[in-house]
Amino acid sequence: MHMAKQAARADETARVAAARAGEAGAFDALVRPLLPRLNAFAYRMVAHPEDAAELVQDALLKAHQRLASFRGDASFSTWLFAILTRRCLDHLNARRRWRRDAQAHTRESPDAPHHRVGAELRRPEARFEAREHIAFCFSCVSRSLPPEEAAAIFLREVFGFKNREAARVCGVSESVLRHRLSAGRQAMQDAFDDLCGLVNKRGVCHQCAGLRDHAPAENRGAPPPDLSGARDDAYRRRLTIVQDADLESGSSAALHRLMFRAVDAVERAAR
Repeated sequence: MHMAKQAARADETARVAAARAGEAGAFDALVRPLLPRLNAFAYRMVAHPEDAAELVQDALLKAHQRLASFRGDASFSTWLFAILTRRCLDHLNARRRWRRDAQAHTRESPDAPHHRVGAELRRPEARFEAREHIAFCFSCVSRSLPPEEAAAIFLREVFGFKNREAARVCGVSESVLRHRLSAGRQAMQDAFDDLCGLVNKRGVCHQCAGLRDHAPAENRGAPPPDLSGARDDAYRRRLTIVQDADLESGSSAALHRLMFRAVDAVERAAR
């Protein structure tokens, strides 16, 4: 394993050198394997498809411009994630946080595209997957957190960065990262305890079951999982679902792009 890591780092060093030298296609070859994770991270952080795509492109441009400053004391992936995370944080800090129950407000808004959601659920090729919707909901709730706490949660708990890597990406010490993780996790658990019908039958949000019921029988995926039980265990089970769900290109991806735009529009109008 150690030899494999050394070989991978040597290969990365060579590819960075080629990109710095201006070899045709070298920078694209360097970043191409990282794009799926970069796109997924930005999408889940900012909860808006077009904003996420713009932030990724901006981060890639900045990385290309700053390539000479890459020292190699961290992996190129970590360095690039740090640039993207900073752009996402700047983007989110320039905007008001969403209300914790933003999805419920969207459901009640006369301006929300309810007819388009219904049409999307009825498309013959559509399929509503509750697990993808749980990942959608996780991103919506994360928009109610201080962005720095949300970044810590996504880097560490969803995208699997080690504490040291995540702290480096965020430009903070490991102790600061752990504090942000703890605060963010507490806020997320409090929100799900209050809102989520999969945790608390009295919760205001039963969207997973409601959307599935609204879809034609042939377009329904598996029923929503039960996320009740011990608080920490329920949160871990939710995280596993969020990690595994293909929110970006899964069966319900088009529906969730539409819904992210709708929640964002309602939250902007509410301020």
